[in-house]
Amino acid sequence: MEGIFKVISIFYILCSFIARALPIQNNTGKTINILIEKPDIVNMSNWDKYNNLIKNFFLVINAEKSIIRDIDINFSYNSNEPNDKTNIKQYEDYVKYVVQQLKDSTYDMMILDDRFLFSDTAVIESKYIEDTFDLRQFHRHYMNLSSDIKKEDLSYHNSKILEGGYFDNQLFGLPFELDFDLLYHHNTNQNLNNLNTEIITWDDLLSIKNGSKEPNLLGVALGNDDELLNYFVEYTCNKYNLSSDQHNNFEIFYNNTSKDLYESFKKFITNSSIVNINKNMETTLENTYNSFLKEEIVLFKGKASHYKTLIKDNNNKNILAKSLPKNLSVINKKYLVINKNSKFDKKILIEAALQLTSKEMQLYKAEEFGILPTFDFTKSTEPSIQTYCGNNSELCSLLGKLNVINIKDIFKSKYSAPFMEVRMLLPGSIKNYLLNNDHKELSNSFENIDKLLTEKSGVIHIPIYLLYIPMGIFILGILIVIYLIIKYRNHPYLRIFSPGFCILIIIGITLGIFNPIIRLNELSIPICKMSYVHETINTDLTLFPMFAVTYRIYTIFNNKAKDKSSKHLNKYIIIFLVLALVAIITYSSISSFFILNFYLQSYGNINTYRNPTCEYEGNKIFEFLERRFNELVYIVMFILVIKTGKVSKRFGEFKYIYIMIFILIIELSTSFLLSHLPLNGYYGYYLLMCFVEMIADVLLIYYLVGSRLIYVLKHPNELEPYNTESLI
Repeated sequence: MEGIFKVISIFYILCSFIARALPIQNNTGKTINILIEKPDIVNMSNWDKYNNLIKNFFLVINAEKSIIRDIDINFSYNSNEPNDKTNIKQYEDYVKYVVQQLKDSTYDMMILDDRFLFSDTAVIESKYIEDTFDLRQFHRHYMNLSSDIKKEDLSYHNSKILEGGYFDNQLFGLPFELDFDLLYHHNTNQNLNNLNTEIITWDDLLSIKNGSKEPNLLGVALGNDDELLNYFVEYTCNKYNLSSDQHNNFEIFYNNTSKDLYESFKKFITNSSIVNINKNMETTLENTYNSFLKEEIVLFKGKASHYKTLIKDNNNKNILAKSLPKNLSVINKKYLVINKNSKFDKKILIEAALQLTSKEMQLYKAEEFGILPTFDFTKSTEPSIQTYCGNNSELCSLLGKLNVINIKDIFKSKYSAPFMEVRMLLPGSIKNYLLNNDHKELSNSFENIDKLLTEKSGVIHIPIYLLYIPMGIFILGILIVIYLIIKYRNHPYLRIFSPGFCILIIIGITLGIFNPIIRLNELSIPICKMSYVHETINTDLTLFPMFAVTYRIYTIFNNKAKDKSSKHLNKYIIIFLVLALVAIITYSSISSFFILNFYLQSYGNINTYRNPTCEYEGNKIFEFLERRFNELVYIVMFILVIKTGKVSKRFGEFKYIYIMIFILIIELSTSFLLSHLPLNGYYGYYLLMCFVEMIADVLLIYYLVGSRLIYVLKHPNELEPYNTESLI
């Protein structure tokens, strides 16, 4: 084993020497362009060196690989991207830029952190995310590597980190590098030199401030949204001994004791600095880094990747590194993904990606730039681990003791919001609390991350069965109406109105009464599919019989048809109607269950409330044809009504036009109100809306046939048929 270690070390040193000695390469037309996030201010000084040395080392280790030996690589970032993303707009701009590059072919590869990778996905997706970036499921633009790379070939990576590159058991991202938080301090403070941070809390650090010459205890880039979110999570996990896999404790962030957590966090920030909190919330990494170098702060909260710049490169024995309290730190993982739209050959891209994430490349980056590898450090006998730990003993020790916080796992539950929405909006809510003390807003944001609107504690819950009472009454009344229509179907005042078709129309309208129950039940993909078919039946079972009745009356009075031919006409219309309905419902069912891709998406966001709804994508040809067909039927029905003239008015055919307009108004109003109901008393308003919707459907049925039934009930024995001649 010792011999292998020496061979690897010699090979590594030789490659490093050659990489430094080579001139900068530029193979025009054969360059793989790689997009990275803009380096932070501490690492920015090494940017040119990073790009050039990695390019040369890539050429050295691939000199014998024919498929990529003539391929150059080039790293670049968006020059307009700020070093610190201090507000939602800056992060939105960053994501929009990445999304645009994914759609284009300018960049062949991208280095994305775990906060971005797959963070737009969740069991219930976010309409807010889709509307903001005009895209859902970003990973569709990543190249799927599952069939080209075996999992065992990547076994040198930490298994948890490697798992983060998979989505639905498909490999999209290769582990690229790792980072975590450390506390840096000058060795002049004896209290700190002897402090064991493995057993203390953040609040315990306040005792160190007494007697120090530095005016501020802790320098944290609170203006940076990512750093603020990390800091808050690390403080909370330390205070309550939480870990990433204990999501059942997430209620700590919004339950009755959450106010104590918020106040404790704010108090710690206030006491750890003499700077006004308003100004503190604007602090960037550059501010804290420079203040630390000037010895204006006791502790600098930086990254493990800063270790080389601060300590190793300068052989600086005056600066020391310590783990965060209780060794609890958020880890930042970065992954290499291949742009599916790249013009390069797939084999070239995959081979290049494997080399850029290889053990050799990671060891080289660790030595030259202090970047942490993504190795599985539990395999301590592995030569690559021994090489790294031999050259970076302190960082290896700190990494070995690290209690990892996977920040995405902290915010993950069955129906939690996508992490990208959390990353965009939660830092703003934390800042607002620290500046304005509005703990209810922050608590609301945390609860919305975890729960849907119907599950929230602040919402007055009304048992769903209460809806069954008015629904049962209305349906019973409708059944009585149908019974009366059947009983008096031969009455001349009803017969001309086609009782059979009238019953179908009533059934179609009645189906709409079930919509509130469907919306209130826990949504799932199967329910969404059934709901889609239900809506099709609801619409077509109302419209088609109306058209059939209209056409029948038009034909009878236009052709002065006799009773016998009228019966034949009825028969043909019924056959056509049944066939059309069966065809549409069958195709709707096939589309719903086998063609369309349904998914759940929430309206609103974590700052308001999240209300789930069914959405779908796929071949929408059926939806297009159905809508155009329904529109055509409606137009033809309108023309027939107009042509029938005073007969239409006499027999109430204009009612069909009005009913369809009213149904459209009901649907649009319901859709609008669902997304605008106030949070307080949501269920009360929702129940009221359901009652109004049911009553509207009942009134439509009354409008359709109510006056005729009343007349029939008053004149049950009237047998004289209408004189059709007098009606024309």
